[in-house]
Amino acid sequence: MKRILPSSIPYLLLLIGSALISLPALSADKAADQLTIEKVAGVFQEQNRLVMLWSVDCPPCYQELAMLERLLSSYPGLPISLISTDDDSDRYEEVEDQYKRLHGNKLTTWVFADGMAPQLRYAIDKTWSGVLPRSYVVKGTNRVGHSGVLKEIDLRQLFHLPEN
Repeated sequence: MKRILPSSIPYLLLLIGSALISLPALSADKAADQLTIEKVAGVFQEQNRLVMLWSVDCPPCYQELAMLERLLSSYPGLPISLISTDDDSDRYEEVEDQYKRLHGNKLTTWVFADGMAPQLRYAIDKTWSGVLPRSYVVKGTNRVGHSGVLKEIDLRQLFHLPEN
């Protein structure tokens, strides 16, 4: 049996500390689950819903999220799934902050698993290049994609909501 030399203990503690610091930043009361390739199909099997993809580095995405927040304040039960494409665990806290603003609504929220953006983009849509914001209207087995900011009027029509 090998003995650990006293001089190697600081290096061991440094190694353990580094491993703990690098764990994903999602908390126990997290607002989002990590999206993996295995879970992608399930997200799109939920019929008659809107799936919206966004990122903390996407200014137009914040316009869309603000519009969604206004709409959800009146209609909290809309069938919407939000997926953050931020696959860097250092960004998860920013993602969580956005999802917490929408807390209380019946949204399904996801964040790309750490380091998996290219694989997840391909699993979601083989033709999608990663342009954000991106959304999909899922009706039955059909899925229609849209790149760019959605307009509130379009969401109202999609969900058969009265116009303002």
